Amino acid sequence: MPRKAKEKEKLICAACQKEKDKESGFYNSRSSLYEKTGKVPICKTCLKKNIDYNNIESIYTVLQQIDVKFDPLYWEQAEKRKTDTFSAYMTMANSLKQFNGTGYKDSVFDKHPEKPLIEESTPTNNAGVSQPEVSDDLIDKWGIGYTPDEYSQFERKYNKLIRNYGEKTTLHTEGLLSYIRFRVKEELATAKGDVKEAKEWGSLASKAATDAKINVSQLSKSDISGGVDVLSQLFEAVETELGIIPLLPRLAAQPYDDADLIIWAIINYYRRLEDKEKVDYKDIYHFYDEMLEEDFKSKGLSPEEIDKLKSARNNVFRDLENVYKEPLYDTGDEE
Repeated sequence: MPRKAKEKEKLICAACQKEKDKESGFYNSRSSLYEKTGKVPICKTCLKKNIDYNNIESIYTVLQQIDVKFDPLYWEQAEKRKTDTFSAYMTMANSLKQFNGTGYKDSVFDKHPEKPLIEESTPTNNAGVSQPEVSDDLIDKWGIGYTPDEYSQFERKYNKLIRNYGEKTTLHTEGLLSYIRFRVKEELATAKGDVKEAKEWGSLASKAATDAKINVSQLSKSDISGGVDVLSQLFEAVETELGIIPLLPRLAAQPYDDADLIIWAIINYYRRLEDKEKVDYKDIYHFYDEMLEEDFKSKGLSPEEIDKLKSARNNVFRDLENVYKEPLYDTGDEE
């Protein structure tokens, strides 16, 4: 007896009041405003209707409405994608650690830069000139006893390195901060022509780099094959620098080829590990089809154009279960 397909969860769009599929019709959200559903309450279609890529203010308005931070660095990366820019940006916002715990209030704008960590204080009667005032945030981060110029150099190098390094654990972060302190001191000593002092700071920086695993030479063959943790760090480095690489399923042949058999087997293997029921192949095919349709919609195609493109693919569903029976591997249940 065939199993009844699990009914998809629906949400009602707060704008158009239409009921749509929760997973494919709405963007994910990390905001505490929407933590109950984990979704932006306005559907993707309605959000995109309010976006004018020739008017950046419309982007700000939409992001403010859904409480997502705007960062020009990642927006520029999204613009380079072949997919819809806003969809690409939302993918990064929901996957990169740089967006964790942030909201629209944390946005960075070219015309309205964030308040600098080092500010100019008002002139004093004694000095007659303005003196840089170091913020409490900088002191908490780097410690006390440094000059304003050193704090500024620390922050500049930190912002340069952190995008590739990532903040894995508190110990990793502390190691990175130690390395930056010593490296900046070395550079300042070199600029002054103090070779002896520069050499001493350089030695400390090299040791700190080794402890923090910053040296390129440390990414050896044994590191790469050391386990899932190392692979996840490599993936994180790529995603942090470039964002999530858009790669939608593209079937080069009818959906009963070897690749689909392998995908079907892997999915059911993991479901067995989690004591879940096996998934039917038609569910996998329908998932492909929904993703393809969502991609077409993100490019602004009409329903008629989408149907025409789908028809041109000549990729009709054929039930794998009629030509290949599970299990695809030995479960150990049979003698």
